[in-house]
Amino acid sequence: MILRPLGDSAWLVAFPGSSGGAALERVMGLVAALSNNRPAGVLDVVPSFDTVAVHFAGVDGTEIREWIGAAEVLGQVPNGGERVVPVRYDGPDLEEVARCLDLTVEEVITLHSGADYTVAAVGFSPGFPYLAGLPERLNLPRRRTPRLVVPAGAVAMAGGQAGIYPNISPGGWHVLGHTAVVLFDPHAEQPALLRPGELVRFMPVERLEFAAQRVEEIGALTDRWIEVIHPGGLTTVQDLGRPGYESSGVSPGGAVDRHSLRVANLAVGNEDGAAALEICLRGPVLKFHATAAVAFMDGTAKPQHIAAGDTVDFSKPTTGVRAYLAVAGGLQVPMLLGSAATDMRAGFGGHHGRALQAGDRLDFGEARSGPRGGTWHVGRRDRVSLIELRYLPGVQRDWFSAEARQRFGSEIYQLTPQSDRMGVRLSGAALDLETPQEMVSQPVACGSVQVPPEGQPIVLLAERQTIGGYPQIGQVISVDLPKLARAWPGTKVRFREVTLEHARELRRREERDFAWLRTGLNLLT
Repeated sequence: MILRPLGDSAWLVAFPGSSGGAALERVMGLVAALSNNRPAGVLDVVPSFDTVAVHFAGVDGTEIREWIGAAEVLGQVPNGGERVVPVRYDGPDLEEVARCLDLTVEEVITLHSGADYTVAAVGFSPGFPYLAGLPERLNLPRRRTPRLVVPAGAVAMAGGQAGIYPNISPGGWHVLGHTAVVLFDPHAEQPALLRPGELVRFMPVERLEFAAQRVEEIGALTDRWIEVIHPGGLTTVQDLGRPGYESSGVSPGGAVDRHSLRVANLAVGNEDGAAALEICLRGPVLKFHATAAVAFMDGTAKPQHIAAGDTVDFSKPTTGVRAYLAVAGGLQVPMLLGSAATDMRAGFGGHHGRALQAGDRLDFGEARSGPRGGTWHVGRRDRVSLIELRYLPGVQRDWFSAEARQRFGSEIYQLTPQSDRMGVRLSGAALDLETPQEMVSQPVACGSVQVPPEGQPIVLLAERQTIGGYPQIGQVISVDLPKLARAWPGTKVRFREVTLEHARELRRREERDFAWLRTGLNLLT
């Protein structure tokens, strides 16, 4: 096996010379070997078809690399058990699939339900299983035009794989039927029903029995609360995210600009990862039903004391695309999978899994002692027209032509409006592959620079998918990602390559700066 850095906070393990079932067996063997005696800092071990990612935090990764390298890949992979999934074969693509493959509908159903599948990976969306084992006779490419809406429970196939959509989402696979099995439950200790290595069989049925839906938990109500008069552009509850569940397809999520969230929280005496509001484009109008101290981080932050009954208008356009509003005591919402963050794509966490709406109620905790107000502030206003993003070589950089590699490190790109919490799309000089080829999906990380077939790069951000199918030419280092989070459409971007050791030194320097900031703010308490 070979190890390569997946940015500055993950290792990617590959097995050269292995493919198909042999590669998957080695992947599962390594995952089993890494299940015990994990060193400090390991967040998650994420398998895919022929690669494994080991994500970590708070360490430089050297010890973790040695731990991975010393692991003995099990020759006999433990049996992951078998799951039978009832399916009603009533999908909108069933007849078209049969026609394209020159089969009858009954033959398609017999072939699909008669196969033995193995969960090769869980990704794309929380709980979505990529199933290996689809009969060769059913092999079809993805739909030419993806659907904007695929219903939860859709049983589908494409590109030699089968899968099941856990929730409503866009999708380009051929839908053969539906199941009532719940594949993802954020309230469960193991949120994804299916795990890599498990065996799956589909059982045709005439009727589906749906389980009762779980009633969403409501946070404890207090006498300290905020009323949303107007929600602003796009305002969500975020913290530092929920790492550790990527093997279940759950994005780490959390604040896109982690730096600003941490500063805002420290300015009011909170722990730096407390739940706060992430504001996009234009802020909300809020009525405070209790006395509060807040810090609005829009390039700079300082505590502001608000009296009970006051209505505060934060709707002035922000300096950057995103700003953060921290409330002393932290926002109180239910913790799901260890985090208060809103997962917009999966629809859970934060305040009912969605952006704020007029009339919402946000409770906040009891404040600790925080810094006194005054003429001081933290941060600086930094709206710029050109940003430099330092990067490490991507795991597929050698797939790209010499010209593309040269362009990536020298040309100026521009942010497009087609950007969100999941990623930033750039426009500029196209990046072409040396030889066009299909890629087997593999784990990605925040900062991964993916290049789809049209050649325009996409930089993945906080609410990214856990595995992706586009080649990665580069990996933006952690400390530079907040620059993208703040940048407006039209901002120019230049990439500059750095070494892994330099990226790690910059992370260490950032943490030292935060330590000094805490010390300074404590002196103001």
